Amino acid sequence: MSKEAERDLTKDGADESKYTVYAAGGIFTQHDLATNVFIKDSVWKLSNGKFELVLPQSKELRELDRPDIAAYIRNVDLMHVVKSDLFIARLDGLELDAGTVVEFMVAKFLGKPTVILRCDSRLSGGEGLDEPYNLMVKNWPRTAEVQYDSLIKFTGGCAEEWKKLGNVSTFETTIKAELKTVMRGIDEIAQIIIGGLDNVLAMKSPYSDEYQEIVYKIIRHSPGSGFEQLLSDEDLTILVRKFRKSGTL
Repeated sequence: MSKEAERDLTKDGADESKYTVYAAGGIFTQHDLATNVFIKDSVWKLSNGKFELVLPQSKELRELDRPDIAAYIRNVDLMHVVKSDLFIARLDGLELDAGTVVEFMVAKFLGKPTVILRCDSRLSGGEGLDEPYNLMVKNWPRTAEVQYDSLIKFTGGCAEEWKKLGNVSTFETTIKAELKTVMRGIDEIAQIIIGGLDNVLAMKSPYSDEYQEIVYKIIRHSPGSGFEQLLSDEDLTILVRKFRKSGTL
């Protein structure tokens, strides 16, 4: 990644009414990749450009033949977590994505405003200790949890669309109903994300003023493996000033 592209993320004097949001989650299936892009587009449009999602799948990676490629990819992902104003963790599945959990913990170490998003219908609404996901990612400060029961919303939405189409169940009407329901679902998810982001923006940092900048200085060194080369002291100074102005420090 070029230095110019890196420094654009910490550009001083940026519009304080707009926020970058690192969206951590699955990126290994076509379903994940497509849904991430649809949600990114919908959040941006429905928030009138207030929230710009940063997707790990869309970041620019070069020199993929380098011997330290695993550490390099990890470092670039963590760098985007650090440099974004807010953080989203999409916690779907019976087993949470390990990379997402690591990124979530880095965001929480920094005291970053965070939204946990779950769109998985399984185990939703349960009262067990690890429902709908492991208790270790619950109850962190400056964090809002939002849920969207995808299966129930989809079946109910399709029924509504079929009714509009005269309850005629043909292949053509089914496709129309499914497509409208899916895209409406994307917008509904975007709306609850926006609500969650607005909610955490109003939350105070868990750190006192004296520690808010210190944790960012620590994170430059704690990952190791060359991470400090992607995040200079100058970058940190600009970031802290930017986050302090926007209220996300």
